[in-house]
Amino acid sequence: MKNSSTAGVTGTLFPGDDAALPSGSRAPADAVQADLFVVLETFHDWPVKDDMSSMEYPIFSLSKNHDTRIRQYSRGGKSVRVIPSAYGAATVFDKDILIYCISQLVRAADAGIPISRRVRVDVYPFLVGTRRSTGGAAYERVVDMCRRLKGTTIETNVKTNEKEQLEGFGLIEDYRITSYTKNQKGALELELTISDWLYRAAMDFDILTLHPDYFSLGQALERRLYELARKHCGDKAWWEISITLLHEKTGSSQSLRRFKQDLKEIIANDPLPDYRIALDETTKPNKVVFLTRDNAKLVCEANRAGRLSWVSFFLQKTLTH
Repeated sequence: MKNSSTAGVTGTLFPGDDAALPSGSRAPADAVQADLFVVLETFHDWPVKDDMSSMEYPIFSLSKNHDTRIRQYSRGGKSVRVIPSAYGAATVFDKDILIYCISQLVRAADAGIPISRRVRVDVYPFLVGTRRSTGGAAYERVVDMCRRLKGTTIETNVKTNEKEQLEGFGLIEDYRITSYTKNQKGALELELTISDWLYRAAMDFDILTLHPDYFSLGQALERRLYELARKHCGDKAWWEISITLLHEKTGSSQSLRRFKQDLKEIIANDPLPDYRIALDETTKPNKVVFLTRDNAKLVCEANRAGRLSWVSFFLQKTLTH
């Protein structure tokens, strides 16, 4: 597998959307895959990989509460509907186990190790690797994560033979606890089958590398903002977006006014790795600007684009908070 630390595919990958796949990059059929892939035990300095589709679309809930809302997002001819189960929608924090599995699948494939959509996970390295507590309740929360991931259905429109069809799938197909904690409520080891959608994303390079400090972001909105910055700003010097569209793309259920207040708090705290955020209130609607933390690159690109004073204005705002 080629280096997948940067975007190797343009566009968004959806099930059946073969046009989004690079030529010759199809993953091997399940029939010739290994039956089970055991995640490589890792604690620190592992390459964190995330699929670009779930970075682009607000699939994961930002709510701290039990979220059973059916949510829908449409943009650029693609439509995504998120249908939770009685356990509630999968959250951005539940996503950690998918990121962990995808990262290890990519790592193993690069090393020539046989892989499969069915993955065995030792929970303790997962907790440490994603900077979580390793207390007793953490092992029970992992089981709840699997319940929400299994129960959340994603529906999207897919064009096949020039006909638009609706396809639904889960984030994971199934899970099984293979080793319990002493109270029989938590998981020490588990097996899960990730969706074909996520597996294809990993195998077809529709992924990006995240900064490991992503796991230290304690607020759901902080994580979502970082995902969007990484997806759209990427290796560029800056990315700007209207606050109304950003509100929509994050999947926030807050009013726009409350969203703006929370965004200002995040800007003041400046927690994101790789990027700073600034708010341009001179435009209607207001714009949000994501700026690389590489000041030399930022100044060089701004000077080249004739926008040095514009970038300097936002840079001064972020540095004075």
